[in-house]
Amino acid sequence: MHGRVKVRTSEEQQLLKQKEQQKKLIAYRLGMKQILQSRKPDSYDPECLGICAQLLIINPDIYTLWNYRKEVVLLEIKTSNKDEDGEEKLCTFLENELKLTEQCLLANPKSYSSWHHRYWVLVHHPKANWKKEFDLCTKYLSMDDRNFHCWDYRRLILNKVGISLEDEIKFSTDRININFSNYSSWHYRSTILNQENLHDELKLVQNALFTDPADSSAWFYLRWVLSHSNVLKEDKEELLGSLEQLLELEPNCKWIVIAKCWLMKNIYENTDNSIQNQVNCYTRLKELDKMREGYYLDCQKTVVDDSETKE
Repeated sequence: MHGRVKVRTSEEQQLLKQKEQQKKLIAYRLGMKQILQSRKPDSYDPECLGICAQLLIINPDIYTLWNYRKEVVLLEIKTSNKDEDGEEKLCTFLENELKLTEQCLLANPKSYSSWHHRYWVLVHHPKANWKKEFDLCTKYLSMDDRNFHCWDYRRLILNKVGISLEDEIKFSTDRININFSNYSSWHYRSTILNQENLHDELKLVQNALFTDPADSSAWFYLRWVLSHSNVLKEDKEELLGSLEQLLELEPNCKWIVIAKCWLMKNIYENTDNSIQNQVNCYTRLKELDKMREGYYLDCQKTVVDDSETKE
């Protein structure tokens, strides 16, 4: 009727979407064909380099195109060694490469290829600004502290900047205190931590456990801490007592029961009391976590079999 806006049906919308996708696919194939045909060991086509950038901004995970750009960068480095002002031109070229990776990371902040290319470019940059890169990581992590690609990148450039491990551990602690449910930050912490004294680590992770017992990230980090021989027996015993208190508050939390098994085996080895307590824990876990009932049954049998073997 007159005066009414026509609303497309879902079928029409689907057809339009398919047509758009088809156009993009054709453009992508043409672009890739042109780039690959122009690929030479001793020169490159600037127009194809521009097409390559457009394709990567749309989809930054085409590693073939990043490899093409690396070949071009190496050609630029070779050329710069022959010119008087070659270094200045090279720096400008490489800065444009870094800008491209920034655009790609805006499209997909978790693109392996984009982060890898950015680091590779900086390694070949005659005047790399590593401090700026470090600040960029801090900015990205303030927006999304679960971006493990950025955490890994930060670890790569840590030694380039000269930041002390103490400062970096403090940064990690601040991010964890903001969000305990952060596998990436916990993992990053495990890669930089001085493992001589883990007393404070147990306190930190215990705080996270009591804040949100159902969150698995801190429990996994706890297991990593307990795997080190530097953890004192009295600290483990104190933690076991704390878990008993937490279990009274959260009787249906499987993670508490699992951690009790870790600790009892770690502290008391295969004493009769410890074996029976572990068997009881696995019996409880079979009730709490039906999906893994068979796994807990196997664990239970292993505890009993190991004790009989040692006898």
